[in-house]
Amino acid sequence: MRSMAALGLLAVALQTVCIAQVKSPITVSITTPSQVAKIGEAIRVNITVKNTSDHSVKLYKALGPDGQAEAANQIEVLDADGKKLPRIDGPAVQVRGQIYHRQMPMSRTMIRLDPGQSSEDFLILSNLFDLSKPGKYTVTVGHGLRVDVPGADPYLMNVPSNTITVTLTE
Repeated sequence: MRSMAALGLLAVALQTVCIAQVKSPITVSITTPSQVAKIGEAIRVNITVKNTSDHSVKLYKALGPDGQAEAANQIEVLDADGKKLPRIDGPAVQVRGQIYHRQMPMSRTMIRLDPGQSSEDFLILSNLFDLSKPGKYTVTVGHGLRVDVPGADPYLMNVPSNTITVTLTE
């Protein structure tokens, strides 16, 4: 009985090692037209996902017009102290005295990118986060990519972008 348990643990460990060694077939890069903005201005973040592999990949993309890239990407904004800003684009919910904004589910679809192709979209950062205080903010985006590994269950790989800095002034 112990040998069966040991074999099971070994199989899980090997599967984990195989998954950890999977190289991302895409790159994610972000830019902004202006790294300095006044409080209250719309802050646009452009997102480019490029297939850098030798095979086609399927990506999530917002269903509908461009400008809703938050439907297919995780966005992280940190203030100058390294504190993560919460999203504010959903309905407010109070939990133990703290107010949180639940993100509204957005429809998304799958698109196919052949080797070398890119997909571009954007989001308006100031619609998603409270950027009402002056200071420097760092922004990173992660694209969730479904990965199928032979002999293992599919999983979602979060492929991070570069980091950009946005400075807000009064």
